[in-house]
Amino acid sequence: RADRLSEKAADWVQEVKDSGKTKHLQPMNAADRRTVHKLASDEGLLTESEGEGRDRHIVLKPAKD
Repeated sequence: RADRLSEKAADWVQEVKDSGKTKHLQPMNAADRRTVHKLASDEGLLTESEGEGRDRHIVLKPAKD
């Protein structure tokens, strides 16, 4: 499960890098959000969580120049 999430996250990170546009991900649990935050941050993207409870999700943003 964690491997699948990491693969998806890598695709999302690449999509944001290629497009230069912000991407809102689907809601996910805290452990999954933590994994995505770390991977995206390691790749140089900015991340933040939005929403509350079950609707909490990550927003991936291209890094500022």
